[in-house]
Amino acid sequence: MPAIEHAGAKLWYDHSPGPRPVLFLHGFASDSEQTWERTGWLRAVAERGHVVTDLRGHGRSERAATGYSPDALAHDVLAVLDEAEVPAVDVVTYSMGGVVGWALARLAPDRVRALALGGIGGGPVERESMLRVQESLGGEDLTPCIAGMAGQRLSGEPPAPVLLASGDYDEIASEAAAFAGSLGVPHVSLGRRHHFNAVSSRAFKTAALEFFGR
Repeated sequence: MPAIEHAGAKLWYDHSPGPRPVLFLHGFASDSEQTWERTGWLRAVAERGHVVTDLRGHGRSERAATGYSPDALAHDVLAVLDEAEVPAVDVVTYSMGGVVGWALARLAPDRVRALALGGIGGGPVERESMLRVQESLGGEDLTPCIAGMAGQRLSGEPPAPVLLASGDYDEIASEAAAFAGSLGVPHVSLGRRHHFNAVSSRAFKTAALEFFGR
């Protein structure tokens, strides 16, 4: 699989060409394989093409000591898109990846057609939740990412057309529907799903692809 060096870190990515590629951005303490490949997302967009990348500090990308703010991670992703020679993408994100996708659309609005954000609402990324996840991983040190992302949120006007999606039992994204209403953008309920299984929802896939089609 290809990788690039950017801002002091080696970043893994994968690119499958297609007529309207989808960029996927995973959440904290996860990676592209767990979030997008195992859940069937890459199969769902096979005819469109895709770009996936493990954010720095995650999966097959290098665990650099710095570079974990939303803007810094968005610059990483933009470097991946440049390396893959993909001029514009629809973007699907989950959880913390939504903050990165939002920052990417602000940084390079001509590169992002639309955003489908799963598992995130209008509240800040919670430090305590991230610390609990890190502890559950049994020693994986994601402290630099926690420092860079804790307290960050989706702020300001939507930088691109936006769809939000969340499970009814997702405590982390409990404000998603109300937040979507405040922005005047659509929200899709993923039914009786919680934060750790909503990403695999067929309803999320269907809603995102229909939204991109509009």
